[in-house]
Amino acid sequence: MNRIEFMTELASLLQDIPVEERKDAMQYYNDYFDDAGEEQEQQVIEELESPAKVAEKIKADMAGFREEETKPNMPATKEQTRQQGEQRQSQTGQQNYQQTPPPGQHSQPKSDRTLKIILIIALILLALPILLPLGAGLLCLALGIVISLFAVFLGLVIAAVVVVITGVALFISGLLCLVPDLAVGFALMGIGLILTVVGVAASVAAVKLCAVAIPGICRGIVWICRRPFERRAV
Repeated sequence: MNRIEFMTELASLLQDIPVEERKDAMQYYNDYFDDAGEEQEQQVIEELESPAKVAEKIKADMAGFREEETKPNMPATKEQTRQQGEQRQSQTGQQNYQQTPPPGQHSQPKSDRTLKIILIIALILLALPILLPLGAGLLCLALGIVISLFAVFLGLVIAAVVVVITGVALFISGLLCLVPDLAVGFALMGIGLILTVVGVAASVAAVKLCAVAIPGICRGIVWICRRPFERRAV
């Protein structure tokens, strides 16, 4: 049985008492559970034993209170005095139990938290002279690697374009040499065609490589930058 089931059954057992008194009783035991906390819920239920016994006690207390109001003031007997003493002790024990926080819920002194904050700030200040140069060095290294990769890709594209231009130039030179020297002209034209085809193929491959590699490098840089700020699952 949990707290909700306990309080629901208790409310159903108190349907035959006045509304105000039922509300007061339900509020009292709700506060009792709240003060004990979720960790002590089962302990409170075991202490109260059952909703039926709690309802019986509430009704008995109400009946006794009404009898005391209707009876004239008479000296209390020894038995009544003993019962009243036991009730007062029980109420005092319940109040002490409510005021005592459950294990593990003791509030940490403010001085300890302040000391921890001061220590953390001191450690950060001591580590700054080391962390700042180290971070700047790593950042410069990363930027150097990225710039080098971009330079390599750009160099490949430029080299392929140069090969194409060289091939076209040789082909044109071969056309111009056909009249004085036919063999040299055909040789230059053939070399020019080969270089042009190779240059065009290299240009296409370099462009495709850049189209694939550059976005991948950018995504990798973004992932690395976001990684320290992501929450790690516990």
